[in-house]
Amino acid sequence: MKFWEKIFICTLIIFEIFFVPSSIYLISSSFKSNLQMEINSSISEQSRFCSSIQSNLAFLKIKRISSGYNDKFTKETINSMINSYLNNFRDEKIYLQILDEENKNVFNNFNTNLPETRPELNLSSGELKYIIRDVNKETYLFITTQINLEDNYYKFSYIKDVSKIYENRKYLLNVLFKLNIFVAIILAIVMIILSKFIVKPINKLIKSTEKIAEGNFGERVTVITSDEIGVLSRNFNSMADVIEDKIEELKKNSDDKQRFIDDLTHELRTPLTSIIGYADFLRTGQYDEETFLNSLTYICDEGKRLEKLSSKLMKLIMLRNEKFKMKSESIQKLLLEIERAMTPKLKSKNIKLKISADSVKNLNFLMDIDLMTILVTNLIDNALKASKDGDEIAFNIYKYEQASLIFEIKDNGMGIPSEDIQKVFEPFYMVDKSRERANNGAGIGLALCSEIVKIHNGEIHIDSEIGKGTTVRVKCYCEYN
Repeated sequence: MKFWEKIFICTLIIFEIFFVPSSIYLISSSFKSNLQMEINSSISEQSRFCSSIQSNLAFLKIKRISSGYNDKFTKETINSMINSYLNNFRDEKIYLQILDEENKNVFNNFNTNLPETRPELNLSSGELKYIIRDVNKETYLFITTQINLEDNYYKFSYIKDVSKIYENRKYLLNVLFKLNIFVAIILAIVMIILSKFIVKPINKLIKSTEKIAEGNFGERVTVITSDEIGVLSRNFNSMADVIEDKIEELKKNSDDKQRFIDDLTHELRTPLTSIIGYADFLRTGQYDEETFLNSLTYICDEGKRLEKLSSKLMKLIMLRNEKFKMKSESIQKLLLEIERAMTPKLKSKNIKLKISADSVKNLNFLMDIDLMTILVTNLIDNALKASKDGDEIAFNIYKYEQASLIFEIKDNGMGIPSEDIQKVFEPFYMVDKSRERANNGAGIGLALCSEIVKIHNGEIHIDSEIGKGTTVRVKCYCEYN
């Protein structure tokens, strides 16, 4: 069942539950009120008739005494007086009946057969009873009381036609039934239109989810309202943004992995091809001693290049999978390790390394000293490759804010194009492939540096300008003392 159908059905059910019973209750309350008013009015009217009969009898008695008659009225005289008094009464909806002690008619203008059993006639002196009964498809109110006329007891019944009250109730119930059908139809039409209008944004969301499921991750919903559906639309768009970003990230990671595999294959194939070629050539035996030595030298160099590539790949894999425990190591010890590792290379290219770390030499820094040595030596090695003989490389360490150190390596070499700066941290990416290969490089050094910086909760930034040099800053957020 669709959502708009649920809204429609629920609304219709709620309407029927509240409208019909409440309407019936109002009609019933009105009916009871009208009937009670009619009963009260009839009781008063009957009391007035009784009083009139008694007054009329008293008047006759006074008149009789004034004429010199002191004897009591006979029952026949009283009956005659009652008939004379009531014969003049005419009303289409009101009837009177007077019975004597033996339940014989004294006066009766209700010309309709009444049931033999009439419980309202069983009453004592001064008591009043009433009953409503149907007679010949009409509804009548019977009010009966007992009156005493000269020690003669009569049962006086006041009969009134109250069919209109019942007919009015029936009419109102009939109107309610028709009105209920009419209102239900109007409500159904309005609720169908309104329900579809309410769920229209939801339908748009459904279509958007279908498009996203088909691969259109750029699909978004237009947010118009600020209600719950508007909030849902905004959250949906936020979710779609996250999904799109994650898809792009996965795609980028997939592309990076594929490029890594392609580059690795290329890096392995080039030296292997040379090694296989020279080895195959040496198998022929057709060479002189110089050619033999040159071939072995080339095979050895390419083998070392493969060994270096394998070592760096292993380090990169280990960095991404191992968990390292930091120890408190002195900056002085780190500097000694760096000088020991870089001095031969610096001398071979006649390049001076100027170190400035006086303000932090005596500090102990939470780090993995082997990794930090690899980080700094790789950065200095890159500066060496970009520099010319006789150049100077600056290596500075200084405090930054409360819990950070800055490692800065600055050269005056070739520089890096701005469009390549973000790519140099990718494995096997080389700005100048010919220069890298000449230096036995494979483009893994900065990828290693990036992983080491992450391990030390740091950031690495490169500022470079073609022909003016490069500055690499590593900011590590680690405690020192």
